[in-house]
Amino acid sequence: MFKKFINGLVFGAGFTISFIVLWFLATFFIQPLLSESLLEHLNNHHVEITQEQSTSLQPKSTTTTKKSPLSFHELSIDEQIQQSSAIAVARYEPTGSGQVDAIITEFLKKDPTTSIYYNVGDKFPAASYTPKKNTNYGDGVVIFFTGSPASMRASMSFSGDRILGLGDLPLELLRKKSE
Repeated sequence: MFKKFINGLVFGAGFTISFIVLWFLATFFIQPLLSESLLEHLNNHHVEITQEQSTSLQPKSTTTTKKSPLSFHELSIDEQIQQSSAIAVARYEPTGSGQVDAIITEFLKKDPTTSIYYNVGDKFPAASYTPKKNTNYGDGVVIFFTGSPASMRASMSFSGDRILGLGDLPLELLRKKSE
C-alpha cells in the first residue's frame, strides 16, 4: 500500500512538472506570437473600419482612392518636420571609459507646448555607443521626437554637415526647414 502511494506521488509529480513546462512554453513563446498577430489584425481592422466610415460620409458620385496611413519613416522630410514636436541635434563625444556619448547640442525645433525631458547639454543614451574597429558612426545624430511628452520617433546620423539618412541633406537646410 505504501508502494502504491509512492507511485501515485511520482505520477503526480511527473504530471505537475509536465504541466509547468508546457505552461512556461506557452507563456513565454507561444502567447507573445499570438498576441502580436492579434494586435496587428485588430489595428488593420480598425483602419479598415475608419476608412469605410470616412468614405461613407463622402458623396456617392465621387470616387476616392484609399490610402493607408504612412509610418513616420515613409513620410517626406517636410512631413516629418511638420509632425515632429521637437528635433534635436546631438554630437558624439568620447568619454574616458571608451564609450562615446551623444550630447544634445541644439534643438532645431521645439514646440513650446511639448514636454520633453532633454535639454541642451544632456546625454541622449539611445544614441550613445561603444565604438568598434573599422566602423564609422558619423559625427552625431539628428533626433525626431513626436507627441507630448515627446518620444523619439527616428534618428539619423550625420557626418560633417550632411545627414546620411536623408539623402545627404545639408544640416543647414534642415535647420532652415525646421524654423
